[in-house]
Amino acid sequence: MNFFHKTALFCFNLVYPYKIFGKENIPEGGALFVCNHFSAIDCGFVADAYSKDVYFLAKKELFKNKFIGGIIKSFGAIPIDREKADVKAMVSAIKVLKEGHKLVVFPEGTRNKTGTSELQEIKGGSAVFAVKAKCPIVPMMLLKKARPFSVTKLIIGEPFYLDEFYNKKITPEVVEEMDKIVATKMKEQHAILKELTARKKKKALKESQK
Repeated sequence: MNFFHKTALFCFNLVYPYKIFGKENIPEGGALFVCNHFSAIDCGFVADAYSKDVYFLAKKELFKNKFIGGIIKSFGAIPIDREKADVKAMVSAIKVLKEGHKLVVFPEGTRNKTGTSELQEIKGGSAVFAVKAKCPIVPMMLLKKARPFSVTKLIIGEPFYLDEFYNKKITPEVVEEMDKIVATKMKEQHAILKELTARKKKKALKESQK
């Protein structure tokens, strides 16, 4: 990570402090990170959780502005057209994983604007990247939408493989089945994070009443 990236993340952390649970679950080598998505700044938390060698899939519209596009590319962003099967982006994503890098995908496909913290419907079959690259998937979940100067909580779950699909033909039905597994793993982590947060709040309340 170069000086520019370190400085950017340092400034980011001043405005958006965070706490990570389960950082020890990050595996060596290539891995697909799947995370829920509230806003563009979510990338900052994930990038800082694993501060080297991380790539992102980002909607192609973000690259229309050359200045902004240049910045996010420097952080490892790979443009993808969400309106169609973007073969170029898929090939790039699979190559990144096969080369042993980390790839972050927000499988909800768009930002959660529902006002809730619950995982929205997973779209697009992001698990296909991990199946094609034969690498693990790491579920990550933000507790809720980040707010300036408020601690954001992120949990990283244990990696898992979808090796039962490695030799299967990738049909729409298979993609749907894989998406359901990924969604279940992500929801499990969100439940764990909510429980951890509730416990800490209860503990802090008891200590304050002593």
